[in-house]
Amino acid sequence: MLFFGMSEEEINAVLGQKLGVRTYKNGEIIISQGDEVNYLFIILEGEVSNSMSHFSGKNMYIESIKAPGVIAPAILYAGVNKLPVEVTAVGNVKILPIPRVEFTYMLQRTPKLLLNFLKMISDRGAFLSTKVRALSFGTIRSKIAGYLLEVCQEKEMMKFTIKHTQQELANMFGVTRPALSKTIKEMMDEGLFESKQKTYHILNHKELLRIFKERH
Repeated sequence: MLFFGMSEEEINAVLGQKLGVRTYKNGEIIISQGDEVNYLFIILEGEVSNSMSHFSGKNMYIESIKAPGVIAPAILYAGVNKLPVEVTAVGNVKILPIPRVEFTYMLQRTPKLLLNFLKMISDRGAFLSTKVRALSFGTIRSKIAGYLLEVCQEKEMMKFTIKHTQQELANMFGVTRPALSKTIKEMMDEGLFESKQKTYHILNHKELLRIFKERH
């Protein structure tokens, strides 16, 4: 979190002048893939979805970010600061854009904010490395297992409802929908989990973890 460990007074002092807040409706594009990033975008309310499109027309879901998250913090100071994903509003969203020059000044005068920002971009790098490895080298089974384990950990429940359709999952994993459906059915037949529409119930957490770690 960008303002972790900072009081409301400290945050207000850092932000200084009142900055303009932008609002978006469900499905609206906040930042297009390929746009230059000259602002730090802080999500004040709601959730955004990041996806990456290919010239072939395929679209791959990358992740969702909820308030008070930050959109693409590492791109802000990159040599080539073009966003590699498209950011779309999920429901109603409020965004606080801070110009790069102003944010740089904030970092220089607030060591606590600087440390939080450095930790944030380091964590993002580690997360994306893991994500790329899982998507690039895993089998369909390991990708399904990893996804369900991730949601299970997030929800802290063995039975939960996911937000993605099978087509969205297929795009995310870089596989065809029929191949995904076939593998899900096979894993259900093996007693790994139960599934009805978007609701999943994990029955064998240990085996799913083994499949995810195997990845070949």
